[in-house]
Amino acid sequence: MSQPPRARAAAAAAGRLSLEERVEMRAYELYVLRGNESGSEMDDWLQAEDEIRDAEEQSVKLR
Repeated sequence: MSQPPRARAAAAAAGRLSLEERVEMRAYELYVLRGNESGSEMDDWLQAEDEIRDAEEQSVKLR
């Protein structure tokens, strides 16, 4: 069962969401930022993946 948005945001902040869940959340944010226009779902997903993976790499480098 999926978590409510507020619980998902709290879990994300605590680092408990899976990579796929974090990508899904970011892809949705990108969709909303584009004005909720469909047609670029794959682009949003790929951009979200890149952003999440880049952030993870930066986090590892800072440790």
